[in-house]
Amino acid sequence: MKTKIYYLLIVSVFFIGLNSFSQTNIGGGFAYGSKISTIGINVTGQFFITENIAAAPSFTYYFPNSVDLYIGYDRKWMEANLDVNYYPDLNLIDGKLKPYGLAGLNYSIIDYDYYYNWATGKYEDGKVSKIGGNIGVGASFDIGKKILPFAQLKYSIISGYNQAQVLVGIRYEF
Repeated sequence: MKTKIYYLLIVSVFFIGLNSFSQTNIGGGFAYGSKISTIGINVTGQFFITENIAAAPSFTYYFPNSVDLYIGYDRKWMEANLDVNYYPDLNLIDGKLKPYGLAGLNYSIIDYDYYYNWATGKYEDGKVSKIGGNIGVGASFDIGKKILPFAQLKYSIISGYNQAQVLVGIRYEF
């Protein structure tokens, strides 16, 4: 039940932001997570509060993978983030390249079926949900026609599940 409430909250931020902030962009892309060691699909948005500061909610679903140490260990990982992006006043490539720093919150759900743990000799349940923090950098490139390709490198600090994420994608500016 808690999980559904958290997802509802993230979706609400998207829709409230669409109506209340002046500059908005929404998009998606592909992410790679270092801890899960697989690729995921990302949906993201930016809602500018000021000219240089944007609230940036996102959701990433990583494709399931297996871990060799355990029998039947098929891991699924999802994460919801609420970051703040800061765009410094830099004029790079005639103002088209816009780097930013980010910091924020992470809510991750790591889920796997029951599995046999050879180390303990027991079958174990594997659903974990954790709250952590994010820090990172990114850049978007204005190619015109309201299309913004972007790349981002973020490190999520989550107790026992720290993960670096590389994200590339496209945002559409409204």
